[in-house]
Amino acid sequence: MEVISFMAIKGGVGKTTMAFQLAKFLQDRKKKVLLIDMDGQKSLTGTFESENVSFKNSLSISDILSNPSITEEETAINDFISFIPSVSNLDNLTDLLSIKPNKELLLFMWFSRNIDRLEKSYEYVIIDLPPAWNLLTKNGVAVSDKIISPLDPSRFGYESHIKVLQSIATLKKEVVDPVSGKSYITATVNFLGNRVKHNTKTSKEFLSALKGIDNVIGIIPEKELINASMLEKLGIEEYLRKEEKLKEQEKFLILINDIFSNILEA
Repeated sequence: MEVISFMAIKGGVGKTTMAFQLAKFLQDRKKKVLLIDMDGQKSLTGTFESENVSFKNSLSISDILSNPSITEEETAINDFISFIPSVSNLDNLTDLLSIKPNKELLLFMWFSRNIDRLEKSYEYVIIDLPPAWNLLTKNGVAVSDKIISPLDPSRFGYESHIKVLQSIATLKKEVVDPVSGKSYITATVNFLGNRVKHNTKTSKEFLSALKGIDNVIGIIPEKELINASMLEKLGIEEYLRKEEKLKEQEKFLILINDIFSNILEA
């Protein structure tokens, strides 16, 4: 089982979209996935809510962080995807959690206590982290094997990669086993260029700047197709199949599938 978290210091860079689309990519390949929404905006949660799916009485990320010993199981969306939703007051929870011992390791403790069941049930866990460096983000980073950080063609979007690296490096020094001295933070960090527009000055400068960043695993162009698939709550491949546009968008589908494969292989 591998834990992949999507992290960004700023909002609007497409982390929730990429988390959802990666899960759908894995679903198409019959992989078992657990998705966790740790963003108080609940965008990922809303993507899965429907007339047939309600998280009203479901295990939430708030339940887990408040009580890592909880034994209730996550909600099955279909045969391949299960889900742990966010809640509206999630950001307020951080004030309550800040006085708890091992506050950065609450999610880690839940994983540890449920690891046998989780490893039997899922091949991948995908976490959508909040667009800020806070206690929720730290908990997500602590359980992650990989961090994928989307960057967009803006000055702050590009410069945020430095904050991502610095924040994780600091946490790695702070959250250590008191006996062995080894850090609990073991995730690798990779970056993803996203929403790159065709032939604009800003995007050209952004692409040039990305050449100076290590571990960039792919570049995704600005594409209305992605927005359309999200509105339909479908994976990109699902959407193209539904609209009978697989052949028309074959080149882009190969690109996005290669990037998802790069994420899994990184």
